[in-house]
Amino acid sequence: MLYVKTKRHLGLALCQWLIATLAIVTGLSTASAQSLPSVLSGPRFLPVDQAFNVYTSLPAPGVLAVHWQIAPEYYLYVDKFAFSVLENGEPREFSLSLPEASAHSDEFFGDVQVYFEDMAAQLTFEGEPPHTEIVLLIEYQGCAEAGFCYTLQRREIALVL
Repeated sequence: MLYVKTKRHLGLALCQWLIATLAIVTGLSTASAQSLPSVLSGPRFLPVDQAFNVYTSLPAPGVLAVHWQIAPEYYLYVDKFAFSVLENGEPREFSLSLPEASAHSDEFFGDVQVYFEDMAAQLTFEGEPPHTEIVLLIEYQGCAEAGFCYTLQRREIALVL
């Protein structure tokens, strides 16, 4: 039992206790690191925006392309894409064109269609092309081939046309 007479003794006792606790914790974490598999020794995964780099372009009047550069050993699911466009706060009609995808047997979702390397979706606006700022809302989801799936990603991109 620790007996403390004065504030000075209390400070000294507290310092000794902290040093002893630090020594114990450090010893335990070193022993744990040596005897258990380390989380750090497993595969490392890219941040989502590096695994799936998204950007836009305007290839023709009234056409908005949304591109993804997909890192090696990563892929995006076709059925997880969603697109919407707002112009002046109102939904804007468009037709969507997606490229052909690859069949893939996925440990999480079974047999699916996915994109590797790169992908570009084309949104073609109905009627008059937008002449102002629009807001593009996109959703997508992908995984690493090493067995890690990212959560569904949502992005809001303001574009001035």
